[in-house]
Amino acid sequence: MSSQTLSAVAIHVVDQYGSAGKHLTQAYRAGVERLVGGANARYASFLQNRSIPLVNEQVKSDLINAQHLLARFLLKGVHAGSDRAAQAIDTMTTRATSGIQAIASTATRVESAFDTAALDTVRTLNMPAAALAAQVAEKIVQGAKAVESRVGPVNTEEVTTVVAKPARRVARKG
Repeated sequence: MSSQTLSAVAIHVVDQYGSAGKHLTQAYRAGVERLVGGANARYASFLQNRSIPLVNEQVKSDLINAQHLLARFLLKGVHAGSDRAAQAIDTMTTRATSGIQAIASTATRVESAFDTAALDTVRTLNMPAAALAAQVAEKIVQGAKAVESRVGPVNTEEVTTVVAKPARRVARKG
């Protein structure tokens, strides 16, 4: 942080929390994708490796395809939700930053209008607490990055889907 003003430190803290929120959102998204991918693989493996009465290859294929459709529907909702969360984080960060800048600008005008140095005393007294808050925010971002990297990148390998063949109609004798 090159500028040691309270507003600069406050803006830095806001940016750090915004960054942490985005990292955690991405970790959530990647975690759900991994979970769903694993569930798809286990379900397909379960069905393909078992001999279940009254369940032929066609039914197994249809069940696996239905599972994949359900998983895609779930992931679409998770992606939409995480995208909205990232947008909300951006909006809140932008508004907080502009609010901090407006307050700093007003404080500067008041200080110059009344020709007082009282705000210098406030800055001096509060700067250690502000610096500590900035350090805490940086540690939180490091933790969020660690969580995101621990979850790992999204597994882009898809489970091989068995394409369902159309069922043959059997003529009834009757």
